[in-house]
Amino acid sequence: MSYLGNLPIYDHKTCEWSIFKSRLTQFLKVNDVSEEKKSAILITHLSDEAYRLVRNLAYPKDADSFSYVELVSLLDNHFKPKKCSYTVKARFYGATRTPGESLGDWAARLRGLASYCEFGAALETNLTDRFVLGLGSGPARDKLYEQDPSKMKIDRALEIAQQAESAREAKFMEVSVKEEPVYRASFTLDDRREANRRARTSEPSSGYSGQRQRSHLGDGQSVRGQQPRRDFPRCSVCGLRNHDEEKCRYKGYRCQKCGEKGHLKKVCDKNVQINNICDDHDKGVGHIPDPDHCEECHNYSLKFQN
Repeated sequence: MSYLGNLPIYDHKTCEWSIFKSRLTQFLKVNDVSEEKKSAILITHLSDEAYRLVRNLAYPKDADSFSYVELVSLLDNHFKPKKCSYTVKARFYGATRTPGESLGDWAARLRGLASYCEFGAALETNLTDRFVLGLGSGPARDKLYEQDPSKMKIDRALEIAQQAESAREAKFMEVSVKEEPVYRASFTLDDRREANRRARTSEPSSGYSGQRQRSHLGDGQSVRGQQPRRDFPRCSVCGLRNHDEEKCRYKGYRCQKCGEKGHLKKVCDKNVQINNICDDHDKGVGHIPDPDHCEECHNYSLKFQN
């Protein structure tokens, strides 16, 4: 539909005559068009096919000889809505609210469908019933189901439904409490050495660990779900980090790899291996005896072949 001025060109296949006539009436009123020029304005704003239709309707007379009122009456009679039928009513009673359609648009669409049904005095009741029943499941319909149908009208039903939907949207838009992230204290190598030294000498931390943790946790924060603990360097006896090597329970154990006393096999960094050497040859820590002259070593050690 192209535009000529502020009024569209009327084409009966793409635009309803009643809508165009209403806009044409306002156009003539705003521009204060005289009565003798109104017919010319109407004919000017007809498409080729619409003008051909007017000429056919006016035959055997010439359409240009008709006044504005006669042309409008001619088109009114041609486009007069058909009488109400069960097909039109079935379209009204079968209407439902489409997904994404606003409540206001749904009510307006129902009014348009009802305009062809000739409900008369029952218009308000039928509009309200179809509006409620066609809403679809949801809080709006649930709220309307609680009302008295005998006292309900379409405008009041629309208001209640909009309030119910607004309440639902407000519930989902509530700002949820943001959980603060959990930060864990980290220590550099120098920090761990300092903690190890203080643990040996039983010196107070003098705010060292607290200052370090506060820099990572923030003022007054602590690791959620955990108790504050001291961090140690890896124990040279067993390899764990939860204690100092001076207090390690395995410091009296002998290594099964090198035979030295004071550490476990899993932290041993020596390349020697002692297999089934008898206790008689253990001359001290770090001493690896020569078992060539020991009969017991020859019998039980895998190093010797019988």
